[in-house]
Amino acid sequence: MRFSVYLQISEMPFRRMAFRGACILGIMVAASSGLAQNEIENPKAIASAKTIYFEDQSGVDAVGKKALTELSKWGRFQIVPDRKNADLIVELETDPHQGGNLVMSGGQTGTIDSHGHVEEDPIPNRNKLAPVKYAFLTVMDAHTGKTLWSASQRWGGLLTGFDNVGEHLIKEFEIETQSAERRSRLKLIKSVNPTYPADASNKNIEGTVIVQIEVGKDGKVASAKALSGPPALFRSSVDAAKQYQFEPPQDAPVTTTLEMNFGLGPKPCPPGKKGDRGGVSYAEKLPMKTEHAGELKIVGDINEPLPPYPEEAREAGAEGDLEMFITVASSGEVIGALVTKSVDPAIDKAALTTVRTWKFKVTRGEQAAFPIKFLYRMECFPSDEK
Repeated sequence: MRFSVYLQISEMPFRRMAFRGACILGIMVAASSGLAQNEIENPKAIASAKTIYFEDQSGVDAVGKKALTELSKWGRFQIVPDRKNADLIVELETDPHQGGNLVMSGGQTGTIDSHGHVEEDPIPNRNKLAPVKYAFLTVMDAHTGKTLWSASQRWGGLLTGFDNVGEHLIKEFEIETQSAERRSRLKLIKSVNPTYPADASNKNIEGTVIVQIEVGKDGKVASAKALSGPPALFRSSVDAAKQYQFEPPQDAPVTTTLEMNFGLGPKPCPPGKKGDRGGVSYAEKLPMKTEHAGELKIVGDINEPLPPYPEEAREAGAEGDLEMFITVASSGEVIGALVTKSVDPAIDKAALTTVRTWKFKVTRGEQAAFPIKFLYRMECFPSDEK
């Protein structure tokens, strides 16, 4: 089976044309924790946040107060009284929260009423029924309402304690925030395309492999482990992941995940036969961001056609990845284009001509330059396919 491989950052939308199969790689974040939880969906949103609105819906005074105390003691975020002024919403819940007997973290027993008030027993009564319940912590983007992270923990039983569950969940959020900050600073400088195992392609095995990697202080991948996906694709994914290279992180080691999506394409051409069809695709990221204050950002496209695949390049079987830098003016027009990685002179010329006609929706600011990449691939279809 024939396939093509390219690297794509996970938040980057991808436009494809004339491709029947591809192996897509993307960097994602992964939460590392001992509690039941979800992965952080957007580490940059948490890493850049400065304010938090804490919403206690636990119905249990002791749980909510300890959680808020730990959040305040942490000091990473400013706690604001108005959710409209917050970057993040942190919501604490318990299920169920209908009162009952309990065993507190210090071993004391007591009773909780329907208003969340705890009355301790003068003498611990271990014969009372102490129900095991659950507490949930959810972190949301205050601007979009999207859940960024959540975790849960058992509470209320003799071994799990009672009044410290909110504190434990906040501490877990502290750990995940520190991890998200490290991952958000992780910069990729080298990627390696995985090979599509022959046995897997012959058996039409496709799917997504999630590989957990640990990046050391030298920026190299110290370890890699496949977490999920088709087992037949594990070794190829891990072998490729081990060859990734990042800028040396400030706080090593850093753990994150790579997402590798394998899709089958047309069968390879018979020996001596060239591909008879070509496809062009463009991986784009909107909004495109710059690293310098005052520069404009791209927030949408107005005119952005794909370049053609020149006939002479297709006849010659020329294919590969064309990388460019474009300069965008405050009007949204492309006023400069430079090829930084060439594929073929005819392809380069056609791409430059097309890109110079592009126009974007942009923010206010000075002109800025952005990298882009076109993927040129030749495909060979069976003779009986129309």
